[in-house]
Amino acid sequence: MATDKVRGTRDFYPEDKRVLNYIFNSWKSVAESFGYEEVDGPILEPVELYRKSGQEVPEQMYRLTDKANRELVLRPETTPTVARMISARRDLQKPIKWYSVSRCLRYEAPQSGRLREFFQFNLDVLGSRSMMADAEAITTAVRIMEKFGLTRKDFYVRISNRKLAEAVILDAGVEKNKLKEVYRLIDKLGKITEKDFVLSLKDIGVNGDGLLKALKADRLDDLNNYDGAGELRELFSFLKKFKVDKYCVIDLTIMRGFDYYTSTIFEVFDATKELRAIAGGGRYDELAPNCPGIGYGMGDVVLELLLRKKGKIKKLDKDIDYFVAYVDSSVLDKAIEISEKLRERYKVEMDVSMRNLGKQFKYANSVKAKKVIVVGPDELKQGKVVVRDMTTGKEEKKDISKLT
Repeated sequence: MATDKVRGTRDFYPEDKRVLNYIFNSWKSVAESFGYEEVDGPILEPVELYRKSGQEVPEQMYRLTDKANRELVLRPETTPTVARMISARRDLQKPIKWYSVSRCLRYEAPQSGRLREFFQFNLDVLGSRSMMADAEAITTAVRIMEKFGLTRKDFYVRISNRKLAEAVILDAGVEKNKLKEVYRLIDKLGKITEKDFVLSLKDIGVNGDGLLKALKADRLDDLNNYDGAGELRELFSFLKKFKVDKYCVIDLTIMRGFDYYTSTIFEVFDATKELRAIAGGGRYDELAPNCPGIGYGMGDVVLELLLRKKGKIKKLDKDIDYFVAYVDSSVLDKAIEISEKLRERYKVEMDVSMRNLGKQFKYANSVKAKKVIVVGPDELKQGKVVVRDMTTGKEEKKDISKLT
């Protein structure tokens, strides 16, 4: 009896997996072009690892208790794993520049751009307090978007600073013991109206109108007197050197839902803000002992939605260089031998159903094989095979010794 897949998960058929691999390969190529190396961690982690992941993530974690009565979770995000891995090794040369592509799970309400199981690209640079590290991380996110053919018309980067935002919020009259509540309400801006935001702040005794006005400051000149403004100014000076400042805007209304951020925070959004954040991250100087860091995550679900909306995902066919066809069973041994030799350099397929030559050609055409090699008894006597270019239809006889 057929069983439905678990809600919020996906089946990846070959055509879906091709798209996913296209996304993965683009992520990896940009990261490696900046000198980042790939790492990975376990999908099972102790629940205590996520004690600084804010309120939302712990509420969404898949939890289980193993036979040793240990409370474990299925990985909901990657940054705490990276911090744990670094804490376990004191011999790592700094700065540490790592990236990963990890399967993550969160028990969320499935909706457009959000599933319970997803893949997340994570990029982190640790061991540096310089705003240049922050700028480089943001630049990699921009370069990834550009690699997919997206431009300034398609996306932008919202940037804030936790120290600066806190100073502005406190200056607006918010008591320090109410900061976390205020942070969570600010994090909902965009999901709720400004009127509801102001009313929610009023319920906890905060002047919402005054705070909203303060948070809308978007010029560095208006923020000079606050803690964190110097860091933000330095960050933008580096972003200008990387030539990505045209994508970046100051936005104090972004909070990010994690408690471990200490300075820079940023999010990548589509230009019309119709979708959820495509990427988000920030600086976390206290997550790994004596190892300040900056990092971000980019999920495949929202990214693919944007790429499809912008027509940036072309039809990806099966990639076969050669299809080796055989006229009859008398030449099968030689056809297999030729295929095996070609596989040292190329992607090669053969018919495994013992079909006639016409059906073999039909199948080769359906899988978009670039060329078909026909192995026949008459040609073999001359040490040759027939090679047909499936794009032009041109055929030629070739010496078997010259195929590779």
